[in-house]
Amino acid sequence: MPLTKPPPPPPKPTFDEFSTPADFEEKFRKKETTKYMNPCASEEKQSMKCLDVNNYDKSKCEYFFLQYRECKKKWQEERRRLRRAGQL
Repeated sequence: MPLTKPPPPPPKPTFDEFSTPADFEEKFRKKETTKYMNPCASEEKQSMKCLDVNNYDKSKCEYFFLQYRECKKKWQEERRRLRRAGQL
């Protein structure tokens, strides 16, 4: 059996808009300590809806997973920046 190289992965999509609501930072400061707030709720819902529609075939929803992952990454970076600046 000859060894073949796997095909290269598809290019990673770029997401320009940050979907955090404009008033999220204010709400985040006023929230109770134990209350969870998700700025990427719309991406999370889209990925779950995709799974439901496609009978939980993850390969068909990769785009939505990437979008959710990128949103979470951007939000974590923003929270770190705000904490370093003493604003959060």
